[in-house]
Amino acid sequence: MMRKIFACVIVILVCTCGYAFAADIVSLEREAQVLRVNLRSAESASEKEMILRKIIDTCKGTEEAEAAYWDLADLYLDGFENERRREAAEMLELCLRTYPNSNRSTMIKCRLIDLYDARNKRRAELINQLMNDKNVPEFIKANLN
Repeated sequence: MMRKIFACVIVILVCTCGYAFAADIVSLEREAQVLRVNLRSAESASEKEMILRKIIDTCKGTEEAEAAYWDLADLYLDGFENERRREAAEMLELCLRTYPNSNRSTMIKCRLIDLYDARNKRRAELINQLMNDKNVPEFIKANLN
C-alpha cells in the first residue's frame, strides 16, 4: 500500500514539474519575442548585440535563444564597421556546445567551416563530422572542401 502511495506521489511530482517547465519555456519564449521586437527598432550594431546577448542569457532553452546565436554571428560579420570573424565563430561554437542536438547544427558547422582558415584543425574536425553524418545530404558533403 505504501509503495502505491509513494508511486502516485512520484507521478504527480513528475507531471507537475513537467508542466511547470513547459510553462516556464512558454514564458521565456514570450520574453524573447518582446526582445525581438526591440531588436527591430534598435539602430546601432552595439544595441542589437546587447539585445541578442540578453535573449541568449535570459531565455535559455528556447528556440529564440538558439536563433540568437546565429543572429549574433551574422551581426558580427555584417553589422559592424569591421568584420568580427573570431567573435562570430565563438558564438557559433558556443551554440553547438549549448544546443548539441540542435536542428541547426549542420548549418552552424557549415558556417564555421567557411569562417575557419583552411589550415585550422577545428575546420578539419567539422568537415570530418559532417562527412560521417548519415543525415547530412550528399550535396552538402560534395561542397565541404
